[in-house]
Amino acid sequence: MDPNETMTEALAAWLRTAPALADLRALWVDDLPAVPGCAGLFPAGSGVTARRENLLGQRFARCRARWTLRLVLPHGTAGAPANARRLEALADWTAAQSAAGLAPHFGNADPAAETLTAAGGLEKTGDEGTATYAVTLTAEYTRQLC
Repeated sequence: MDPNETMTEALAAWLRTAPALADLRALWVDDLPAVPGCAGLFPAGSGVTARRENLLGQRFARCRARWTLRLVLPHGTAGAPANARRLEALADWTAAQSAAGLAPHFGNADPAAETLTAAGGLEKTGDEGTATYAVTLTAEYTRQLC
């Protein structure tokens, strides 16, 4: 991750390479226009899930960060199955990228133990034949504190 980039910006840049999102008009950070074919990535919080210290006195924190990716997509008889396939493809791609070490890294220790997952579904339908889908992206990583 570029040190001048936030975790959210790094994740957004990586998501823009996802084949399941290739046909989107735009992927916004912390914003989402109500236009079909757009997506917005919103930080949903992060925190420490565990702390440990090794024999050398080095301290580590196991962390979890979450984001919500909202997609505004056409919805209806033809759109729903395609949208479900898109969400499944995004989840599969995320898992494969994470397993291969190609997803963004947020920790500074133990990169082999980093994981990034995606899971989501329909959030709401609109009157204009669109629907908003929400995908929760969860990163688990380790940071060395000192």
